[in-house]
Amino acid sequence: MRRFYLIIIALIISCAIYAQDIHFVDQEVSKTLLNPSFAGKNEKDFMGGIIYRDQWTELGKLYKTYSFAGELLIPSQTRTAGSLGLGLWIDRDNAGFVRLGTNQLGFSIAYHARLNDENIFSGGIYAGILNQHLTEDNMKWDSQYNGYYYDQNLSSNENISHYSYTKPDVGTGISYSFDNRRTKSEGIKIQLGYAMYHLNKPEMSYTSNSSDKLNIRSVAHLSSIVDIPKSIVSINPVILYMQQGQSTQLRMSLRGIFDITKSSMKGGNIQKIWAGFHYRNKDAVIAEVGIKSYNVGVSFSYDWTISSLKGKGIGAFEIALNYTTQIFKVSSNRLL
Repeated sequence: MRRFYLIIIALIISCAIYAQDIHFVDQEVSKTLLNPSFAGKNEKDFMGGIIYRDQWTELGKLYKTYSFAGELLIPSQTRTAGSLGLGLWIDRDNAGFVRLGTNQLGFSIAYHARLNDENIFSGGIYAGILNQHLTEDNMKWDSQYNGYYYDQNLSSNENISHYSYTKPDVGTGISYSFDNRRTKSEGIKIQLGYAMYHLNKPEMSYTSNSSDKLNIRSVAHLSSIVDIPKSIVSINPVILYMQQGQSTQLRMSLRGIFDITKSSMKGGNIQKIWAGFHYRNKDAVIAEVGIKSYNVGVSFSYDWTISSLKGKGIGAFEIALNYTTQIFKVSSNRLL
């Protein structure tokens, strides 16, 4: 019986999930989904990464999300000029029994203006396309029950004019960062930003006689990295707030980052290890672990649902992989 109710809820979510955007736990690979002005803010000039997220396994393989992101920082060759950040992301989300598919392709461009050696102000914009489609094979309607059994040959009496559409999508964001960790062995990095997605409010209706525009998603983000004196440990607290229509999400995170290069073990294959917990308000508790070796980093996370849907198999597993490398020579105006 419980599984039956979960399936009903999943069907409802399948029909309404387009009102909310894709979100991930790993912020290093998906940070342009938080703010387009973050494009290019990585440890090295180039970053490429992929994310795979699988959730609600008790209901079958119905909710899966994939993402690819790439970023490039083009540093200036003078101390007074800013640096240019470029970002590209491709997302794919499958949801529910009706296999609601969401595809996003976005390109972001950011300008990072160095105010001085420790302060940077950034602004960015993005443009892309948003595609969604339904699969009618698994759709069943009340009008298709003839009084005795379900008959798929009967009309659904639903006014669905098309099962796929593609729309343009634009947004913008600004951010500020303070970082003295480059000049001190023990320092602090603070970054805050605000962004707005879907400024053009693309039309998302599957019927010809109704209007259902995608709400603007507002994102406020505050994070910091604080080095613990005389140790290899840094702490990374993060606060993230998103609002899209009537939907809101507040997430608080705390990671511990262990920089092995600062220890007597330096010179080995592992550079960094991190572990942390995230709390999504009234929704989930998330555990995360990660490791970085050479230019490759990988992280694993799992969501334990604490909402009314909590139970075995009602959670989410996520794995993220990223690769960073240096392309340009380090300039005098290096960001990170």
